[in-house]
Amino acid sequence: MDKDLLRMVIIAIGAVVILSMVLWSLFKNGKKSRNMFENDKGVLDNIDPNLVVHTEDDDFDIVPLGSTTADDFVDTPSLKTRLNDAYMQEVQQSGVETGDVLAGAMDKADDLDLSINQTLPPLIQLSIAAKSEQGISGVQLKQACEQLGLVFGSVQVFERLDAHNRVDYAVASMLEPGVFPQDEWESYHCPGVTFFLQPREVHDAQAVFSEMVNTIGQLAVLLNGDVLDQNREILTEQKLQEIELSLL
Repeated sequence: MDKDLLRMVIIAIGAVVILSMVLWSLFKNGKKSRNMFENDKGVLDNIDPNLVVHTEDDDFDIVPLGSTTADDFVDTPSLKTRLNDAYMQEVQQSGVETGDVLAGAMDKADDLDLSINQTLPPLIQLSIAAKSEQGISGVQLKQACEQLGLVFGSVQVFERLDAHNRVDYAVASMLEPGVFPQDEWESYHCPGVTFFLQPREVHDAQAVFSEMVNTIGQLAVLLNGDVLDQNREILTEQKLQEIELSLL
């Protein structure tokens, strides 16, 4: 056989073989593609089941934007707010009294009141001085103070206490250091007493001051004394009105 003809035959056979392999590869891949997209289960069914997220067991809810309002959250028991029963039930189960929760809010309100009270005078002093040279006897003083509801405190001065046992104002001796004796009232004498009121430390300074002035007036009558201002001068109506205006 001619060499050239033999060479052409070999090349032709090789080309046929290569073409056959290419066609077989295309046919095989095409069949796999059809099986993937044309089976009855669908594409997603070919995903590994372990990779599927089961939302029914999830703790979170997917909510479309704009589909809820604030009112929807009020009645949701899983939300711990003061607007639903679930919150209050949890408070009660924890042993905290409901009143204590409300008291916390009141404490904050009191803090606001204290900031307002900073405009009030820090201290008001009024005194009762005995008219006689002998001064005021301890027995007379003790009986008069107790008659007017003043309590002898642990710091050895008389005190006016409010409904919560907090001191509204104190009554001290004019004698240094200002305290009264624990005992021996029979031998004790003093030239008078001084009332101390700290308006910034009481809840209603105007009401407390008014009550203190009333007590001073009664005690002055019982002790036969003169009422003096902070300068130890006779308290005038004008000076009293000035003090009252400072408490507004």
